[in-house]
Amino acid sequence: MICWPYFVDQQVNSRYVEKVWKIGLDMKDTCDRVIVEKMIRELMELEKDEFLQKAEEMAKLAQASVSEGGSSFADLNRLIEDIKLMKIPTTRN
Repeated sequence: MICWPYFVDQQVNSRYVEKVWKIGLDMKDTCDRVIVEKMIRELMELEKDEFLQKAEEMAKLAQASVSEGGSSFADLNRLIEDIKLMKIPTTRN
């Protein structure tokens, strides 16, 4: 992933992709033809194997999270239960 942050939280997300998850590059605030080419070459040639490995790890974590017993699976079930328990206000004339 090549990130070019533009607005609000994108700067934080972009740096997170590069420094924490290590699945992409942060273009920072500069973008021109030379920089884009350099980043694509770095991503597809120099660091390809590392990025592929990290992307596979992230895919496994995402799959586990939405599978039965995973955190996202449990959170969705909790949300559904909360909605079911909500009282619908009645209007009386």
